[in-house]
Amino acid sequence: MIVGAGGFGRVALDVLLSGGVGERVLGFYDDAHAVLSAKVRGYPVLGDVEMLKSMLSVEPAHVVVAITDNAARLQVANALRRLGGQFFTAVHPLAYVSEAAIVGGGCVLAAGAVVHPDAAVGSHCFVGPGAVVDRDAEVGAGVWVSAGCVVGPGAQVGARAVLGPNSSVGRKARVDAGVEVEDLAHVGRGGS
Repeated sequence: MIVGAGGFGRVALDVLLSGGVGERVLGFYDDAHAVLSAKVRGYPVLGDVEMLKSMLSVEPAHVVVAITDNAARLQVANALRRLGGQFFTAVHPLAYVSEAAIVGGGCVLAAGAVVHPDAAVGSHCFVGPGAVVDRDAEVGAGVWVSAGCVVGPGAQVGARAVLGPNSSVGRKARVDAGVEVEDLAHVGRGGS
């Protein structure tokens, strides 16, 4: 199941299709289902999040929450977890994740995303195309790492932060929880 049938949901679906697991995708749940098309690339929009919660009370399902707003994504994921929702990580076949890295459940890694050795990416993150999480870096839960962003060696990014396109977090620099780093900006050791 994919929660969110908007832009991020379509990206998550594309990653899953590229990974050859399209036959396992049952459809989308989105609170705006009444105003959406009945299908997204041939996959049905089945209802709202409350309908998914009802379904989870009867049978388990694997879910990726593809909501762009970090706080909302984590809130929905936590609610689904309490009901027995299980989260999978969607990794595009053209992404690279070191065997010595940790990537939490419910993440989406786009084509060209790189997670180097001994890096840790928390649950329910998005790592965009061409983004790099370098060695020994720590990325908290629910972070949005935009296209072309670089999280430097040993850097720390707090939960729910947004790293804009082509931004960078320098070596051993820190971005606090919930902070938004602008497009093309650089965060040095002084942090944000």
